[in-house]
Amino acid sequence: MDSVENVRAFLAVVEVGSFAGAALRLGLAGSVVTKRVSALEKELNMLLFQRTTRSLHLTSSGRETIAAARSFLASYERLMSAPVDDGPALSGRLRIKAPSSFTNHFLGKLLNDFFRAHPKVDIELQLTNRPVDPLLEGFDFVITGLPVAYDGVEEFPLCPFRRLVYAAPSYLERYGEPSHPSELRAHQCLLYSYLSPVRNWTFSERGSGGIDVTVNGAFSTNDIDAMHRATVDGLGIAVLPRYRAKACVQQGQLVQILKGFDLPDFWIKVLRPADHNNPKLFRALLDFLTQGLTDLAKEDDFL
Repeated sequence: MDSVENVRAFLAVVEVGSFAGAALRLGLAGSVVTKRVSALEKELNMLLFQRTTRSLHLTSSGRETIAAARSFLASYERLMSAPVDDGPALSGRLRIKAPSSFTNHFLGKLLNDFFRAHPKVDIELQLTNRPVDPLLEGFDFVITGLPVAYDGVEEFPLCPFRRLVYAAPSYLERYGEPSHPSELRAHQCLLYSYLSPVRNWTFSERGSGGIDVTVNGAFSTNDIDAMHRATVDGLGIAVLPRYRAKACVQQGQLVQILKGFDLPDFWIKVLRPADHNNPKLFRALLDFLTQGLTDLAKEDDFL
């Protein structure tokens, strides 16, 4: 177990780029992460990082170790989630990552329904909005709405969701309503920090070509609910998922603007390691979520 946690600490430092950042990600003290990486270096009899008081760099040995460390950690996670052969009932363990806002609105109830129906399934659900490589971080089922892709990882689409441009009436009264995306440069725009480039918004005019706009803004966040709250409070113009803004539009707290211009739809999708060892459980959950979201879209078209 010590070796597994040492490898997990090493990979976290590699991805985040610092011991302090890795400690935050893993929920550990910085000294613990440092000790675990040092222990791994001792186990492997090699130096993985060059450390100074101001910088941290992988050594050549460290770079060569990354792929083997990822494979080692993924193999361990698959071993720990191996299903118990106890007949036709679904069983096994899944480590699931899901985005917080979408889970709180839709996925939470669906996941609860699924696991209530399959009590022999053991789950660990973590809510985070940041991009997650399931191979690197040992997840079996990563749900994301971000346009990301990783080597050795398969993708399974769940459903598309529309993104629209919104502002509060109070903001529009003070600063006016833009009639064209190019006018956004003169406005305060709220930025979602997990999209890259964060200040580039791409529109398409119906019946015309693409429009790229570099927007300005002093507010950025990695959380859609925080973005929604800031928009309602009149801090600026934001791109929000339609499902998140719908209730406030109906209540008059938000106004959809730039209606003649479209943003690319994003997809909620599932990522998994290509060699995941419990395809029966994975497929059962994937099919359940796909059907549940399809039924939801039929009942109320706001995704």
